[in-house]
Amino acid sequence: MNERLLRAGAVAAMALMFIGAILMVHWPSGGTDQISSQEVGGVLFGQADGSGYGLVVLLIGVLLLVAMLGGIFLAKEEKE
Repeated sequence: MNERLLRAGAVAAMALMFIGAILMVHWPSGGTDQISSQEVGGVLFGQADGSGYGLVVLLIGVLLLVAMLGGIFLAKEEKE
């Protein structure tokens, strides 16, 4: 019973911290300074001059895929 109460208190504390963090953020009011999806794509993939973060995002994705496959390989049980 005591362990359940401790877990419930921990979950409630985490929930309050999460809600507090959300309420402390200064959210934009949705004025005229909205960014279009075309501008986001231009920043992400860059223009014709080769700027942008597309290659970096691709390399991070490949790194995460390899890490996930390595974790699966290491977690697999060997049959004798």
